[in-house]
Amino acid sequence: MSGFTELTVTRRLVILFSALSVLLVGISIASLLYLNCTINRLSSSLYGDVYENSELVLNADRDLYETAVALHTLMARNTTITDREELVRTFKDNIVQVEQRLGWAKANINAIKKPYSDMKQGELLLTELKTELDGFDNSFADWKRSGDQLITERMQSGWNPDSFTPVLLNLTLNQARNHLDQSETLIERYADQVTNAFRNKKSTLFTLYSLLFCLLILVIIYLGRRIITLQKEMLEEQSLYQLIGETMSDFIILTDPNGLILYASPSHSSVLGHIPKKGEPLSNYIREPEISWAKLKSVVQSGQRLSELRMRGAEGQWVWLETKVTPVKGSGSFPAQFMLVSREITQRKQYEERLHKLAFYDHLTAIPNRAHFKMYMENLISQPEERRQDIALALLDCDRFKQLNDTLGHLAGDEFLQLLSRELQQTVKGAGQAFRIGGDEFAVIIHRFSNPDMLEEILQRVLQLFNKSWSINKGSSFHTSASIGVALYPQHGSSINELLRAADVAMYHSKNQGGNKSTLYDKRLEQ
Repeated sequence: MSGFTELTVTRRLVILFSALSVLLVGISIASLLYLNCTINRLSSSLYGDVYENSELVLNADRDLYETAVALHTLMARNTTITDREELVRTFKDNIVQVEQRLGWAKANINAIKKPYSDMKQGELLLTELKTELDGFDNSFADWKRSGDQLITERMQSGWNPDSFTPVLLNLTLNQARNHLDQSETLIERYADQVTNAFRNKKSTLFTLYSLLFCLLILVIIYLGRRIITLQKEMLEEQSLYQLIGETMSDFIILTDPNGLILYASPSHSSVLGHIPKKGEPLSNYIREPEISWAKLKSVVQSGQRLSELRMRGAEGQWVWLETKVTPVKGSGSFPAQFMLVSREITQRKQYEERLHKLAFYDHLTAIPNRAHFKMYMENLISQPEERRQDIALALLDCDRFKQLNDTLGHLAGDEFLQLLSRELQQTVKGAGQAFRIGGDEFAVIIHRFSNPDMLEEILQRVLQLFNKSWSINKGSSFHTSASIGVALYPQHGSSINELLRAADVAMYHSKNQGGNKSTLYDKRLEQ
């Protein structure tokens, strides 16, 4: 009962720690988000209310100055008609620029609607700024009107240069520029107000955040001490589990999600001669390509998986193991760890391998037999259409093999078949597979050729292999040849029996023609 109570208290502490952590982190995040929002508002305000508007006012002042320069130059005595036209164009273009820039600046300022509730002074500055811009409009209108009048007089033929007095004109210009200078000063003062307000808010936020952070540290310290106590208890339990693992006869490996070994039981030493090292990839010990860690991991995401794999021993040998792989669920949707529990099955696998060889390999020549031939052929025929290859089935019969048995004996015939099988395998290697399907009769499945000429070349190599003298029975010489019949899939049959029948007809045609010949099946051969 005391253990149950302690477990309940531990769970409550964990829940409390998690709740406090989430609460404090949430408050911190909210504070930071608010601070970030304030920064964004400041950046937007500074750009829209200060930098952009200040640049517009400065550029308007520059354009206004350019109008004055153009107008004074136009009033000079020695200007040509072309120069006067260009100066008039410059004057009017700059007038338009001033109107556009000030129009944009006024629109931006009018769009500001109490960016901060506590910035009363900022609102007064905005009101004063709007008044200055309105005053500029009046002075600018006077300047524009005076300029247009002077241009009209200057363009007349009887204009008198002595009639131009720049004093009044400069006075109007200075009034307009003074309004622009005052507007720029007000914009800068408004920017200072925004910056100071932001700094005050930021200081408040950081103070609150610091207090919350200190509280979080205190909570973590308190709960951290409790967690240390719980960790000691967990270590004691882990030691108990490790003791159990070390005394078991099965082989236990624990890995992380990436296949790195976290624990390997000492029982591995009795079979492998060593213990897989902690921290090394499990793939270092599993033989490829029978199984890979990535494949093993992918097939056990949903539950336990029983697999057969080989692990490397200390002397380089491979030991067969039957392994149950179990994902140990973590907090997420993927396994946090994988546990492999294995037992040795090397003798069973060796027995299965011997049974396989007895079932699918010829006991005399060690090459694939008739059963293997059927399985091999069925696999090729059942391939999907997009992966299907051209297939040629060649039946081979040794000419004069009966003569060899009658003259030198069956042992010599067996020796010849063994020699022939090895060389036949080498001859068709890379192009297909050879099989002994009975007596002196062989079958060759050729499925790696791209055109009829390539197939004919392979068949000619097989004929040349047979058509030579063989040294057998301790120096006795024997000369033979082969009769070959060839059937193509699917032209000459869609099943194994149909292909065998067609190839058999073609082979007997070769034999009737004297042997040492390859014949491709044709319906006319059966007539």
